Amino acid sequence: MLEANLKVLQQRFPVVLSRIIQTAGINSQHYEYDDSQSPPQLMVRKAGNPYPAYGSHKKDALIKRWFENLRMQSESLYAITGFGDGSHIRYFMNNTSGGTNFIVVEKEPSFLRETFARYDVSDILKNDRFMLGTGTFDDLFFKDIQGAAMLNIFDVNSIVFSPFHSTDESYYDLVRNELVRQYLVIRPLMEVNLRTGVNLQENTIENLAHMAKSPDIGELAGQFEDIPFILIGAGPSLDESIDFLKEMQNRAIIVASNSPYRKLINSGIRPHLVVTADPMSPTLAGFQNVRLDHVPLACPYSAYPEIVRRFSGRIISWLNVNPIVEILKSQWGQKPGTPIIEQGTVSGCVLDISKVLGCKKVFFVGQDMCIRDDGKYYTDDSAYADSGSHFTDNKKGQLLPGNTQEKVLVEGRLFVYLKTFEKFIAENPHVEYRNLARTGVKIDGAPYMDYQEASSWAKNSRSSKVFTEKLDQLLKHESPHSNLVESLKPLRNFAENLLELCLSMAIESELLPEKFSGTNYSENKKVTDLVKNASKVNRLIDSNPLFWKCILDGKTKSELAIYKRISREIEFSNKNWTALQKNKEYFWAISEGLHWFLSMLDKKLPQNSTVDIT
Repeated sequence: MLEANLKVLQQRFPVVLSRIIQTAGINSQHYEYDDSQSPPQLMVRKAGNPYPAYGSHKKDALIKRWFENLRMQSESLYAITGFGDGSHIRYFMNNTSGGTNFIVVEKEPSFLRETFARYDVSDILKNDRFMLGTGTFDDLFFKDIQGAAMLNIFDVNSIVFSPFHSTDESYYDLVRNELVRQYLVIRPLMEVNLRTGVNLQENTIENLAHMAKSPDIGELAGQFEDIPFILIGAGPSLDESIDFLKEMQNRAIIVASNSPYRKLINSGIRPHLVVTADPMSPTLAGFQNVRLDHVPLACPYSAYPEIVRRFSGRIISWLNVNPIVEILKSQWGQKPGTPIIEQGTVSGCVLDISKVLGCKKVFFVGQDMCIRDDGKYYTDDSAYADSGSHFTDNKKGQLLPGNTQEKVLVEGRLFVYLKTFEKFIAENPHVEYRNLARTGVKIDGAPYMDYQEASSWAKNSRSSKVFTEKLDQLLKHESPHSNLVESLKPLRNFAENLLELCLSMAIESELLPEKFSGTNYSENKKVTDLVKNASKVNRLIDSNPLFWKCILDGKTKSELAIYKRISREIEFSNKNWTALQKNKEYFWAISEGLHWFLSMLDKKLPQNSTVDIT
């Protein structure tokens, strides 16, 4: 591959690069280049006969006609069929607004290798609006659409370039459908992530006093294959399940989220584990006015602090993206934490915990994921009932097959949860799933089973007391001490140095007179020096990626999302002035985030704070 392309792939698209490398020695199925021409001409093979991908006449005219026939909307995310030699992608990029984001979908990584070896397309690869997916369309394929979600893009659609789409219509249609599904999941998550980024870091720092010594859920990995797992939801059918759950108290690992917890405790059922993940205060409602003693909690370090405080000493943790904890674990010589999926519903976390534990039989209880005919969609004994929100008059949604009814109503949020469950089940074919929610929606891969059948299915299993004993042993582990302030001092120094540099660059740019925006000042030394000096900020950021990841994870993330929307409207005839103004907004955004971060540390981290660590 050309060096210019390789460099950008390494920085922006490491997954794509890895997939390209894996195709070494493999030729493209559908494409070839005619290298006898200059530049090389891309040919599509159909029925053994090659023909020019962009037509036999004027390529530019064909691409222009294709583009003019598209119905475009601003502030949208588009999937475009095939990369080709980059010609139609570059035209699309140069003729769409700054609010148009696009992911180019190319089935064959081997073909990308051939193209990147012949054409310098680094201008496309560098563009912030451009994303690239190739090969198997899994979660990694769509990882970069998070950037579009951060910019509040709402419309998702696909654009077909027929010569490439026709090589494998089924593949490109399936990718389009999966893009929509992925975005339905990712967009609300990213909205929450941006909105609650400050809460996540504040909670993490506040929770360290109670969680620094908490064992990781991975310590229990793969030890309970022969014990069934029961995932409890707060749907109406939970009311019917109490006798079954009492019978299964010592025959299965019963795990609930905060929503059904009260119902279980008030019914005399003590779950083996309760799970919370939401960083905000409303999640506390599930733990109000109910006994918490003797029930362990599983949660991330960013969980709502008051809940963490109430379960202090009985907490088992997991770790997704939380750079502060990653830094501390590295400082303390601990293993990296175990990731648990968080896809909009805490029940998704519970489902992933069942996988970590290694359970081969999983029951869904109270997971109705639909609105009952009378409008009820949560159990009476829950925080939802306290506010009357366990009933709804919402009649919007999809009518889908039910477990015992022909059709049930599934509204948008519950539909996303349903698809999250079905995707997880499909990816774990070695596990048997059964759905016990009589009034619930049918879950593909989890056949309906009544309580009598479920009891029989779970017989001859090992006692769940084994799980309780092993978890108790982990929670009783004695730990050494460490000073949090000292452990986080290198991160604080990095943040202070970066803030000083960004502030000085922003102020220096701000003070430059408006007259320097003229084209006659394009090569003025003050302007060019400031543009060149901007690289100092990026060098400092690049000097410690984990520290920068930590800074980015809080308020800086939302500040940079605002910066990206502002910067795409900055355009002057003096290109150096344009770069200068964009850099200035970038420096102010980072400065705002850093100022908040350092203030938060001062507020949330008591001096001489000492905690136990594992």
